[in-house]
Amino acid sequence: MIFYPATFLLLLITFVLQEFIPGVPMAHYATLLLPPVFFFAAAVAVPFPMMLLLAFITGFLWDARYLPGAPEAVKSVSESLINGPLATPELASVGGFGFGLSILVFGLMGTFLQGVRPLFKRGRMELPVLLVGCTTFLWLLLEYLLMTFLRGSFHFTTAVWSKMITDTLLAMLASPLIFLLLYSLAELSRYEIKYDGLRYSFDGR
Repeated sequence: MIFYPATFLLLLITFVLQEFIPGVPMAHYATLLLPPVFFFAAAVAVPFPMMLLLAFITGFLWDARYLPGAPEAVKSVSESLINGPLATPELASVGGFGFGLSILVFGLMGTFLQGVRPLFKRGRMELPVLLVGCTTFLWLLLEYLLMTFLRGSFHFTTAVWSKMITDTLLAMLASPLIFLLLYSLAELSRYEIKYDGLRYSFDGR
């Protein structure tokens, strides 16, 4: 079974590629958040234990690389909202939230996405793509709420909502390509999805 190791490798590659994905200045530096989007897509294709492992890896690496205050780390999405073009004096003076919370958040989002695995088995991507967009938006919103709560001040400007929405739209545009990549990988590896006692093989057998 090479599907799981290949999925883990692709997840690690997304963190490398993320370093080279620029923001869009005209859309408040909206960015394709490739590692989270890949995790949300993969959460639909793998069983629950593997999803939890992917959530741990994604959350751990995301916090290690992007958590505000981490050594030599770039700012996280919510940090860029607060300390970037939308900076306010009240929010710029306090550090970020605790290391490891992203693991919990990704685990919760992945559990939610597990409910549409039957659609993924049948090759129906409409609802999975929509839910990837929804979970991306909820993840961004939750991260921003946690950050502002710990900093003691809530700021929901039009620019904040605009960036969250554009990040979500970019995630929805990229998710079909990720689903197709996972489909191709599944076909090559003869990966089989099991769900509620049902057996499905990508090669039709």
